[in-house]
Parts: sequence; C-alpha cells; structure tokens
Amino acid sequence: MEKKSKYKIVSVLLSGPYNKTFDYIISENCSDKIGQLVVVPFRNREIIGIIFKKGLDNLPIEKLKKVKFVVNLPLISKIYMDFIDFFSDWNCVDKGNVLKLIISPFDKKTLQNLGHKNYKPVKFEQSKLKAQNEIKELNQDQKYASKKILGGFKSKSSRCFLLDGVAGSGKTETYFEAVKYCIQNNKQALILLPEIGLTSDWELRFQKSFGFKALVWHSGITKSRKKKIWLSALFEKSLVVVGARSALFLPFKNLGLIVIDEEHDSSFKQDEGIKYHARDMSVYLASKKQIPIVLSSATPSIETLFNVKTKKFSKLNLFSRATGSSLPEIKIIDLNKSPPKKDSWLSEVMINELKKRFRKNEQSLIFLNRRGYSALTLCRKCGYRVQCKNCNSWLVEHKKSNTYLCHHCGFKKLLSKKCENCNETEMVSCGPGVEKITEEIQTIFPTAIVENISSDSIKNLDDFNKTIEKISLGNVNIIVGTQILAKGFDFPKLNFVGIVDGDVGLYGGDLRSSEKCFQLLSQVSGRAGRHIKNEKGLVFLQTYYPGNSVIKSIKKMDRKMFFKEELSYRKSAFMPPFSRLISIILSSKSEKLLNEFSFNLLEKSPKYNEISVLGPAPAPLNFVRGRYRMRFLVRSSKNINLQNIVRNWIGLISIPGSIRLSVDVEPHNFM
Repeated sequence: MEKKSKYKIVSVLLSGPYNKTFDYIISENCSDKIGQLVVVPFRNREIIGIIFKKGLDNLPIEKLKKVKFVVNLPLISKIYMDFIDFFSDWNCVDKGNVLKLIISPFDKKTLQNLGHKNYKPVKFEQSKLKAQNEIKELNQDQKYASKKILGGFKSKSSRCFLLDGVAGSGKTETYFEAVKYCIQNNKQALILLPEIGLTSDWELRFQKSFGFKALVWHSGITKSRKKKIWLSALFEKSLVVVGARSALFLPFKNLGLIVIDEEHDSSFKQDEGIKYHARDMSVYLASKKQIPIVLSSATPSIETLFNVKTKKFSKLNLFSRATGSSLPEIKIIDLNKSPPKKDSWLSEVMINELKKRFRKNEQSLIFLNRRGYSALTLCRKCGYRVQCKNCNSWLVEHKKSNTYLCHHCGFKKLLSKKCENCNETEMVSCGPGVEKITEEIQTIFPTAIVENISSDSIKNLDDFNKTIEKISLGNVNIIVGTQILAKGFDFPKLNFVGIVDGDVGLYGGDLRSSEKCFQLLSQVSGRAGRHIKNEKGLVFLQTYYPGNSVIKSIKKMDRKMFFKEELSYRKSAFMPPFSRLISIILSSKSEKLLNEFSFNLLEKSPKYNEISVLGPAPAPLNFVRGRYRMRFLVRSSKNINLQNIVRNWIGLISIPGSIRLSVDVEPHNFM
C-alpha cells in the first residue's frame, strides 16, 4: 500500500439495489468531487457509481478498495444528488436504483471507453430561430398565458403553472413561447409527452415553428442515439428534448423549463419496476432548479386542480379554441331505450348519423376503449371460458393476428373453434373490441376507407405515423380507435365522434375510475369539429347509465360540476388529495408462503391513531405472470411522513427471496 498522502477517501453510491454509500480510496490526482462518475470494485465485480459525499478521513485506508477508474465526463450537478435523495425517500426505493435510471444508456465498458477517448457529444444542428411572423399568431388568452409563464423565468414566487385549455385551444403554441425564450437565452428545455405515438405530430409542429428538430427520447430510439442525447444534455448549454417520462432522468446541465403535456395522463405514472409519477417528480426538480414548469391539459387531474385551489399552482385559462370553432354538441344515447339490433353494437341512431356524415364526405371517429376483437370467448356447450395459463384473467381474442392474447402478461395462443374442455365446436365471442366494431362498420360501409387504431397498431412507428398523416389529410372516412386517439391529435376533417360504450371504466374498484372516465370521454369528445366555423362538431355517447353524474357532466361539458362532486366524495371518504395513500404489493409463486408472510407483516404494522392499515387482501388480479399477489393499503393525513413509517415497518421483517415486495406511493393502479 502506498503512502496515505497519495489517496483520498470518497463515499460512493453504487448503481443498483443499494441505499447506502460505500467508502473507497482514490488517487489524489483524480477528481473526488461530488457528482463524479466512477467505476469501482464491489465483491466479485465492477459497478458504476457516483461520488455522493466526502468520505471520513479517520478510516484506515488499508482496509478500503481503490476506485477502478474515474469517468472522464463533467460532474452530475448537486441538484441531481438532491433529486436522488428526494426520489428515493418519496417513492420508497433504493437510491442506487435512482442512479441506475440516470445513467441508463451506459454500461461499465462504454464509460471506460468514454474516459479513454475523451468522447464529446455529437452536436445536433439548430438553425436560427425562425422569423416571428412564421410562428402562429396567438390570441388574447394565449398571449396572456404565455406572458405569465415568461414571467416565471424571473419571478421568485410560484413557478408552477397549470395551462388549462379546452381541446384545440392552442396550448402547445402557448408554451412554445417559453421554449423560444429558452432557445434565445441559451437554456435547455424538456417537454414530456405521455405516449410514444404523440411525438411525431409534436415534432412536426415544433419544426414548423422553430426551423430545427428537437431531440426525441423514448423507448423506440436506439441505444447509441440515447447515449448521444444523454451526453448532449450534459455538455450542451442549449437544446430542446421531447420524450416519454424517462427523459426526466437526463442529466441536464442548464435546464430552464419543464413542460408536462397532457399532465393528467396516467402514462406519466410508472406502475412496473420502480414506481413513480413523472409529473410529481418534475414539479420537485423544477422547484429545486428554480425554473418554470408548465402542466398542460384540457382535463387536469384532481390533484393538480386541488393544488390550484390551495394556491400551490397558478392557473392559466384558454377558454376557447384557437381556430375560432365552437365546442362540440354532446348527445346521450340511452341504450335502455335505443338498443342496437342483434349482433350489432351500434345503435340505429349512431349508424344513421354515420351514414349522413359518409354521404357528406365528412370524417367520423368511432371510439371504444377496448383492444382486440372480443374481450371474452366461451363455449356454448359447457360454459368454459378461454383464460390465461399465467394469470386469472380471460384471454382477449385478436382476430387480425389469429390469436388469443393476455393483456397482462403477453401470453398468446392461436385461435381455435374447438373447446379445450369438452372438445365441441361451440366457441362464441362475447363483447366487442375495436376489431369487432371495425368489422361491423366495414359491413355497413363496404366502400368506405376505415382505419383501426389502437396500441396494437404502434408496433411499427413509421407505419403508425403514415396512418395518422393519412387521417389528417382527410384520406380516411371512418376511424375506429381506443384511448390513444383521445390524446393530442388534431384531425382537421373530423366532425363527428361516436362513443360506443361510455360506461367502460365508469364503475370499478378504482379510486380514480370516475376521474379517468370523465377525462377520457372529454378528451375524445374534444376531437370533433375543431376546424369548422359555422356549425358545431357532434358527439354521440352510448350508455346504459344516462343518470350517472359523470355522464351528466360530460353532456353539459361542465367540469366544475364534476370537480365539485368528486372532491366532495374524496373528502368524505378521506381519500387523496385529502389524505396520503401507499400501496404495498406482495407476490410469490407459493400462495401458502405469501399468505404466511403477509400476516407476519401485518403483526408488525404501525399502530398509530392517524394511520390506517387495510389488508392484507388478495389483489383484484391475484394471480399474474405465474405469481400470487396480496396487497396492503396504508392511509394517513398529509402532514405525516408516511413513507418513512412504511419503510421502517418493512425493515422490521426479513423478506424471503421467494417473496417480491414493492411499494407504490399514491397508487393509480389498484389491480
């Protein structure tokens, strides 16, 4: 061992399931600053880590291992060190797993090569900002809203803005003014979108406005491209990134603005692996960086509207459509009084309106939030239902691909006319999916050009974008689609929307089922008539529950009424946003072991008057991917550090290797 003076002691956070730091020695001529990426030996392998804090000087260096090498990159800023701490504490996850999200494009070998080659990021071309007269002229509401957001770059008061605008009100063009400010002032801007399918339309609008392309980040881009964008975020002073929720973890050097487009969308909540809400984490990051954040939506979440009500966020309204068109008229079709004919899912009223629009060469959208051909297939003879071998759920018939598919685990098998139970050929499809609706429409309109759009259509993004362009140009007569069409798309020729089943998701064991249903139906209704001047777009909504408060609110386009009723319900039930919820999900291949562990955990549960522990109870889907599942739900007032209590509780018991335990703070999925 060399002399002590040639080494310094650093405390390193390792990427992976580690929540504490480990001390190492590092040569005194190497950087020992907080935020320095390093590769270190750990047990029998080498792991990427980051110098998280200074080591203790009184440790015996002869007992410490030496840092393998220092990565030749700029420091990750201290704000991201604080972000790792906050993210870990809030979401009850290990700090090292948060670091893993930040350095996700890289492995040890790549970082070593970076160090040796002193690699610099590829500079992406940015032409000069287009002349102002080439950017869309804003109306008075848009100008007022953009002025307030621009004030957030200098203001020391609240910098979190809800941009609340009706569908088609020009929310994107409004926050583009803030993006322009960032470009002109050499700052970085991050825009998060909920769906991969939305990025192409957004990219086109951005390029038309600014004359260059934003950097696009999502799961569909290559790893080499991700590495270049990651390095650009670290090196470049000015750039614009648009992407899915994971773009939040890019190590921005000079971030000046965050935008969460469609902030209400449940896609911002990650329910697999590390569970977190990208919107909430973005609000924290923006507050630490003291930069504006814009939450944009036509149907804001209850939590965001509550934060406006309690003066935490500032609300900016866009009351009318930017095109000057009116909001659509919504008509309710009571299926109790006007049921569809046998083997049909569209009422006569809906079909007649479609015929009228087709004769006038107007585009129509038929909406059903159910993928596939049929949700359930059963045998008429013995009652057997085709189900998944890995989950306690029915397989969904997908006629187009000739398969039964599980939407939970991905298991699939070929369609068969024979019953697996009794071997009779009496199999029948029950309930419609978008494929069945498409089939019905093609039978009624044999000469029409019909497109079926769902998440199953996005396997090839290029083909999906071509289809969206085809629709936008008016080269499709009737579109049949799921919720993906309710988000952000602007189809100029679309004047009529027909909602096949307004009751999907209306009732269920989900705290947010009413909210999600209201948002979805409002969003899809907002696609109609965005570009017609002298008449309103039209929406037909089929339902068996016309008296339901959500359906009534949709018909009147009265969000205030819905918000008031939903908040009243949440308050009386002591549910978010008036309380805090944490879900604990346990799973195991052994049902017996899972039950034993669950009740052992219950025995050690916290005993406080202010905290309720509900469960353990089998999850509604209690067998998924070959594992049995149990749930706890923990509730408290918002002034209690419930995360800390839950972490301490879990720490009281040894978790067997065969048991998986995950924590979901403010859960959105209760299945």
